[in-house]
Amino acid sequence: MSGANVWVKYQETKEEGLQETLVEKYLPLVRLHAGRLALGLPAHVNRDDLLQAGMLGLLEALQRFDPTRGVKFESFAALRIRGAMLDELRRLCWVPRSVVREMREMDRAVQELATQLGREPAEEEIAEKMGITIPQLRKITGMINSSSLLSLEDTLLAVPAVDGPEVEALDRLIAAEDRQRLAEAIGQLPERHQQLLALYYQEDLTLKEVGLVLGVTESRVCQLHARIIARLRTALQDE
Repeated sequence: MSGANVWVKYQETKEEGLQETLVEKYLPLVRLHAGRLALGLPAHVNRDDLLQAGMLGLLEALQRFDPTRGVKFESFAALRIRGAMLDELRRLCWVPRSVVREMREMDRAVQELATQLGREPAEEEIAEKMGITIPQLRKITGMINSSSLLSLEDTLLAVPAVDGPEVEALDRLIAAEDRQRLAEAIGQLPERHQQLLALYYQEDLTLKEVGLVLGVTESRVCQLHARIIARLRTALQDE
């Protein structure tokens, strides 16, 4: 049975066997998004958890997809799959107040050192300025990186579900204002930092691939990413 015929038959009968056929066909889409989201996340986030959440998103997409609306299933399902995975990450990842405080301190230290030195400070200089060790600084950096994905996905990169109920006008306005504020904050970043965000979040490059484009190591990209996120969050929270 051809792919088109499978869809027609499934839409008519919702047979479990046909559903399994479609799940198997679109499983690579789930794996693709799980792999992308898993990059840079802390060790306690299991990739299998993302896959399970993504499978639930795929099943929901199969149940709710309407081929008569002229939307490709891959595009429709991607929103459901990614949304389910982000919900799982929200459940698993949260940022303690102590990390938020350390994030602000790191951003302040970076800004002060950059002004004094006329260049971007090194790890050792930031750690000394904050009165902490380099391993402690890297731990803060890791926590910022692990939580940054959700904040950017929920604002600048958020895409509304194509078949969901209409969002209230006020909610739409608030969401648009949040995205606008974040876009303006990103616009204040150095061009190189804007390029890093674009490569990582919009072009879906890995940290290693971003490093190759920018001519720096993967660990350096990770450090820069954490500093950029800390700066953006501080800017938005101070408004």
